[in-house]
Amino acid sequence: MKVSIPYGNDRAEFEVPESNLMGVFLPKTTPGVSDESKAVRDSLLNPIGSKSLPEIANGKSSVAIITSDVTRPTKDHVIVPAILDVLTKSGVREQGIKVIIGRGQHREMTQQEVERKLGKEVLDRVAVVQHSPDRNLIDLGSTSRGNRILVNGDVVKANLKISTGNIVPHRYAGFGGGGKSILPSVSGRETIYRNHLYIIEGKSGPGILEGNPIRMEMDEAAKVAGLDFIVNTVMNSEGRIVKVFAGNFLSAHREGVKFARDLLGVRLPSKAEVVVSSGSPMDINFYQASKALEMGDSVVGDGGTFILASPCYDGIGEEDLYALLTLKSSKHILKQMREPRPDTNLVSAVIAYLMARTRERIKVVWVSDGLKREQVEAMGFRKAESVQEALNESIATSTKDSKVAVFPKGPITLPFL
Repeated sequence: MKVSIPYGNDRAEFEVPESNLMGVFLPKTTPGVSDESKAVRDSLLNPIGSKSLPEIANGKSSVAIITSDVTRPTKDHVIVPAILDVLTKSGVREQGIKVIIGRGQHREMTQQEVERKLGKEVLDRVAVVQHSPDRNLIDLGSTSRGNRILVNGDVVKANLKISTGNIVPHRYAGFGGGGKSILPSVSGRETIYRNHLYIIEGKSGPGILEGNPIRMEMDEAAKVAGLDFIVNTVMNSEGRIVKVFAGNFLSAHREGVKFARDLLGVRLPSKAEVVVSSGSPMDINFYQASKALEMGDSVVGDGGTFILASPCYDGIGEEDLYALLTLKSSKHILKQMREPRPDTNLVSAVIAYLMARTRERIKVVWVSDGLKREQVEAMGFRKAESVQEALNESIATSTKDSKVAVFPKGPITLPFL
């Protein structure tokens, strides 16, 4: 059987013996809306669990619009202009509106990236700033777990707080969107650090919301910060907006999660000995493409193989993630998480810890032009020159009837058994 999966802007093609192919698993092929801007505008006027945005904006003098950064596919260049139009028609002056790019602990975006993300129209209309986890923070007290809630001062001081986001499976928050636009997006480093540390409790993972301590604290922080209104999208595997969920940050988000779970979830009859996954649509670097591994590793049987194909255009993406993965075992990484140095990036530590646990259970093979063999091997993984090479070796070393599952859109596919 000939199979083709996305490889950045190209395709990776390979053949799988028909008797071994369990299936090619893709999110549902639901078409996007015909007019994305209209879908956003309609959602602002007909929200879930909330008054309409014009009603909420009436009489407000200062507004903070929190967006995602370059690592997220959220169509802020479509969403934000629609929000601005509604706000100004409701009497809010553009001088009182500020867009805060919620980058958490991610790198600062270049001016070109900011313009691509938001569109020149937004930059010409309102002030745009990038959040820093180390400055301009206000202490809002503590969560029920004792974590200090340090939030961006521009957000806290605004009369009206609106956030954008995209609802997609997330490796430890369960799903993106909702209260995640406050924590970690516009929170302080210490707050992010302590929140992510809950990963060691083993109750967090892709698709998990109930009982997930990371997500529960994210929602608590959003409530304390006073997040008034969210505009979250669910997109199909082609990157088109299928539906917009706007309104109350909890009820609108949960409705969106139900829709996203049905759209992006796939069911497998059993665990597979081999999984072949594309890093698409998150091919910018190793850091982002690794989300495919976190989404699909649970359906690989112990001792099996996960083959991840992604060009990783920007290489590793996070050097501290690379340094952590060069440590001998997940126990060594956990020690650094519990006894952090001042320069420890806990977000990278959490991801490294999860990936180290995975590499200790199964073989992980990377197919990537953007990663050097010595880099991949130093992190405890294997490197192959092609998917076909990795697949042939995996099948040859497995049982004759080993099953191969293929995920062409790994980072946004949520597999269930």
